[in-house]
Amino acid sequence: MTSDSPPSFLQETGKFPPPAELAAQAMAEADLHVQAAGPLHVVAAVRRIDELAALDGYQREMVTLVGRLLADGVDVLQVTQAVARLNDILTTRLLRLAETELGQPPCAYAWLALGSHGRGEQVLSSDQDSAVAFDDRAQATGAEYFQQLAGLVVPALARAGLPLCDGGYMATTWCRPISEFSGLFHGWVEKPQPDALVKAEVFMDVRPVHGDLSVDMLDRILVGGGSRGQFLVQMAREAVRFAPKLGIFGRLRTKDSTIDVKRGGIAAIVLLARLYGLAAGATARTTVARLEAAAAAGTLSRVGAGNLVEVYRDLTALRLRHQVDQVGAGVTPDNLIRLDEVTEEERRRLCDGLRAVRDVQGVTAMRFATHTVT
Repeated sequence: MTSDSPPSFLQETGKFPPPAELAAQAMAEADLHVQAAGPLHVVAAVRRIDELAALDGYQREMVTLVGRLLADGVDVLQVTQAVARLNDILTTRLLRLAETELGQPPCAYAWLALGSHGRGEQVLSSDQDSAVAFDDRAQATGAEYFQQLAGLVVPALARAGLPLCDGGYMATTWCRPISEFSGLFHGWVEKPQPDALVKAEVFMDVRPVHGDLSVDMLDRILVGGGSRGQFLVQMAREAVRFAPKLGIFGRLRTKDSTIDVKRGGIAAIVLLARLYGLAAGATARTTVARLEAAAAAGTLSRVGAGNLVEVYRDLTALRLRHQVDQVGAGVTPDNLIRLDEVTEEERRRLCDGLRAVRDVQGVTAMRFATHTVT
């Protein structure tokens, strides 16, 4: 995705280091063992940049990088973390350039990653999910500053290949004082309403990417929700809503011989991990870390947690490889896997894995009595 008229701070006179070079830092921080320039070299290269140019090639190089890591046998969940970390680095650099363009921020603020970016689990089809929180002491001019900041950075990220969020969960829309976010989070936890929680799901994975403003209070509010029965019940209701497409004999039910691995499996695992992680009082953000915390605390059985981790890894691997192939063929990446393009072993593991997800959903529905929720 490109922008017809890039913001003024994106001039065609600077030089932007290739994403593969920036990725060296992402790889190192994700504990990936790859041959790349050291992180100190990358940090130095980024700090020498005065302006950004040629964002158009960012996503293309990202695809090449992901394809190489998968081919080298790097754990697929580490690859998704590296993609998110690489996007962190890009976002931070854009924000610093925007601050140079607009002048010093009038108060402390935090650029927040939400959804899959907040969890550190991005793939090639991931869109932008972001927000800006700023200190309540900012005057009206302060709020205007951060709106302008978001107005520079969001289109720049789109130019780099991160699509705009269809649901509008971007900093250009969600730019508010921290007290307003705190109030929203309190409302979701203390008086959970089904419709409101559906809209709030993307915020449950909030993570600061850049800025000096502490948003720890948002984590504390969410963890506090783990002790509130009604909040967990509503979250459980969402977690069982995305049921895998399986027939009565556990066989896959598909449309046109395709399966949406996001809606048909990954979404359920993400929601279950969030539910049981919060019930355990964990502040972990990644899906695997939440499941491990839930198993350790006993809010979810070790067998159930282990099964979900294994299925999540398998589905993510199918998803990423499919998307790399699509981009290579000039097709916009999606989550629809054709069953005739997977091996018999992959299909068997897919069926077994989705049955395991359905089993945990069944236990969840009974435990939280989701059938009684209106």
